[in-house]
Amino acid sequence: MSQKQYSESNETCWDDMISVRKRALYSILTLLAVVFFIGCEVSFFVGFNGGSSTFFVRVTDAKPALPYGTEAVYVTFEDFFVHREGGEWISLPLAQMPYAVDLLEFHSGRTTTLVQPVSLEPGTYDRIRVSISSAAVLRDGSFHSVAIASGNLLVEMDFFFDLEDGRTLDLTIDFDLSQSLTLFQTAVASSYQLKPVLHINQTETAATIHGEISAETFAEYDSREATVSLFVDKDLSGDLSAGDEEYTRVVVDRDNPVFTIFWLVPEQGYTIQIEMDETGSPEFEQFVFPADLQKGDSFELNHSNPI
Repeated sequence: MSQKQYSESNETCWDDMISVRKRALYSILTLLAVVFFIGCEVSFFVGFNGGSSTFFVRVTDAKPALPYGTEAVYVTFEDFFVHREGGEWISLPLAQMPYAVDLLEFHSGRTTTLVQPVSLEPGTYDRIRVSISSAAVLRDGSFHSVAIASGNLLVEMDFFFDLEDGRTLDLTIDFDLSQSLTLFQTAVASSYQLKPVLHINQTETAATIHGEISAETFAEYDSREATVSLFVDKDLSGDLSAGDEEYTRVVVDRDNPVFTIFWLVPEQGYTIQIEMDETGSPEFEQFVFPADLQKGDSFELNHSNPI
């Protein structure tokens, strides 16, 4: 074979090798692109369609009936847990660890985040547990400690909720200070005891009851404040009976006579009583039927007329 023929043959072989390598490289790049695309699609599918749900919790209080001069009520939350039906307790991160909050700053529909949005496995959950380590009351410019049993208080409640795949569930805990805080007062000193009463609702479905006390009514009883008490009417009788229980109490001031009771369980019967003169006998009473308080509804007392 001549040198020229050998050279031409060698160049042809080299071209064939480059061509094969190029085709192999293109095939690998194409395969990688397909894998990357599929991976992106799978990642998007999982992210969009779930595999997990989002859950978070707010905390609030009504405008509570507390001793005169109470300026702040600080409660320190240590932990928050949910229990999966048939499973275990799951600890969820608080907005701060621990989280000290003045509950009197969050009433009349205002809330603060207790548990930041967190991913949870879809399914049914049946219990909630809250851990409280301390509390303090600011009254007339002085701080008062609040007695808590065993130095750390665990509040566990049955509360069923379903987390749907890829959905968000928002709960509100109404920390009812009117019933949770007890004052023991002597001529020497004052002391408080905390026994939490919590009402839990899905935020978007919670109902409200709205009313207004007229200036004429305040004047008639020569009163600056009125106490509005709300009872769960379990037997739907329209009258208070042994099985009924107080849900909450709020104070209404003469200078701000419009009031709203927030975070109520819908489709439940309630009796509202308003006391003007602290005699123990209500001057106004009205029953609210479950059918009149549907999810997300607001019920107007006294047919929307001032009481």
